[in-house]
Amino acid sequence: MTTTDALAQQQATGLRALADMIEAHPEIPATYLDGFFGINVWYPQSAEEMAAIARATLKHGAKVEKEIGENLYNLTISWGPFKAKALGNRGAVCERVVTGTETVTRKVPDPSVVVPMVEVIEEVETFEWRCAPLLAADAEAVSV
Repeated sequence: MTTTDALAQQQATGLRALADMIEAHPEIPATYLDGFFGINVWYPQSAEEMAAIARATLKHGAKVEKEIGENLYNLTISWGPFKAKALGNRGAVCERVVTGTETVTRKVPDPSVVVPMVEVIEEVETFEWRCAPLLAADAEAVSV
């Protein structure tokens, strides 16, 4: 057994023990397991790692949902009300594609004077994030 296998086995044993404790003590609310927050379990570094998590959890009967923000690309994995999360960096999972430029006006400090600001016109990149479905290559899988 490899060190990785042993660690996975120990982590699973710990989660089973936690589940047993929660079940045995319903008077102690498991706040982060209430279906809203979920627990942060994985931090994948690539689209391939994120897809592997999605595939594995789907095979184990989970519902998988994406949450994409300005800098994040997370998966929420649910088994009923229990939620676990895979926290990803959008830049590691998605491809940033420059779609053009636009002219914007900003106020910047005048370098010859300490306080006043001057307006400058400059070209800045416009872009979008294209996040392909993680399981696009899996014909039997749902789009995640």
